[in-house]
Amino acid sequence: MRGLLLVIWLVMPQSAMALSCLPHNAISAFLDTARSNNSYIAVLGRLSFDASKIPKPDQSRQRLPKPDNFLSGRISGHSLTQSGFDAPFDRAIDINLKCMGPWCARLRSGQEHLVYLERTDGRYLLVADPCGGYAFATPDPATLDKVRSCMRGQACDPELPRR
Repeated sequence: MRGLLLVIWLVMPQSAMALSCLPHNAISAFLDTARSNNSYIAVLGRLSFDASKIPKPDQSRQRLPKPDNFLSGRISGHSLTQSGFDAPFDRAIDINLKCMGPWCARLRSGQEHLVYLERTDGRYLLVADPCGGYAFATPDPATLDKVRSCMRGQACDPELPRR
């Protein structure tokens, strides 16, 4: 089955194979994590990891990346509280860079990100996928203001169509 999918992917025009993602931004991610049964923490900080471990399709061998690609990283910055991004946060984290066929999550090591980390048994997991996931590079001040507003229980409209 995997071979058949790869052949289809290689022979179809790229425009026909474009990945279609639902609208997603940092506010919709906040709402997703707030509704989840899992525990999440929002962190604004510098994300670092070994960028050579980002999965890539290998067309020469006709292989697609695995759906889940785990690596280690670190984020240094501040976590979100009721008063804003003001609690120091500097931790090692696990990262899952998900792939959907030939499309894989992209993160930028060394850049500031707003991330939503799942907290389980004292460990933190960042999940990113080709449509964004829970990592947002260089968020603008308006986005950060909206996230703070969401945390305070105030207006929290993602300004996106319902999913």
